[in-house]
Amino acid sequence: MRNVIIHMLAKISRMDAESKQLTAQVEAQSLLISALMLTIGKEGGAAEMIGSVSKAINSVLASSDDLIKSDAELLLSKFQELLEMTSLIENADDEITQEVIDDFLSPPDDEIKAPM
Repeated sequence: MRNVIIHMLAKISRMDAESKQLTAQVEAQSLLISALMLTIGKEGGAAEMIGSVSKAINSVLASSDDLIKSDAELLLSKFQELLEMTSLIENADDEITQEVIDDFLSPPDDEIKAPM
């Protein structure tokens, strides 16, 4: 029984490490895509690239396979999130100020509960 538990813990540990590697890879790709979007946007080609990707995803959404449609909807939502992140990065200040840090660390007004 002890060997089974050790084997299971080792397997879970490997899966956790692989999951972290995959997460890091996806985050790195997101940053790279954002940087590419910013670079292309300065040269005027961002609209064409966004249009091509959207057209490709929408063509998959028009297919008859429900499994593929759900994957394409997920892909489209993630693509839109990346576009929003790129827009936020482009419009963000170059400097981090103490005010920005304080705003980031403080909870929104609706989360602050008044004492009873």
